[in-house]
Amino acid sequence: MTDTTDDIAEEISFQSFEDDFKLLGNLLNNVLQREVGAQFMAKIERIRLLALSASNMRLSGIENMAALLEKQLASEISEMTLEEALKLARAFSHYLTLMGIAETYHRVRKGRSVTHLSKSCDDIFSQLIQGGVTPNDLYDTVCKQVYFLYCF
Repeated sequence: MTDTTDDIAEEISFQSFEDDFKLLGNLLNNVLQREVGAQFMAKIERIRLLALSASNMRLSGIENMAALLEKQLASEISEMTLEEALKLARAFSHYLTLMGIAETYHRVRKGRSVTHLSKSCDDIFSQLIQGGVTPNDLYDTVCKQVYFLYCF
């Protein structure tokens, strides 16, 4: 059985932003691993962690530790060759672009579900009637609804 594009799109639409974030981050890491190698990837990760830690320290009000981490970060970046710095900048640029795409897609997906959920019964009934369901059939169908409780 082959999935149609709609099936795949529906399956993906249930993913969360965090799932998209992880998926795109992992894909980028795999590509970078092949393109720049494990040693440079370790350098990228170290710089990322230093920047993240410094930012978290500042947000927590631990200024002296943040300054120390920022000094270490500046030192490591200044020791890079121009070629390495360019690779680093491109890696972070691609990362930020992918995260922007994930966030945009998440907002679109969230907007679709909110729009879909915010329809009233009157809106849905009108749509069904416009689609060819007679008012009597709609009434009969609604009256025949039965709710089941399943215990597992």
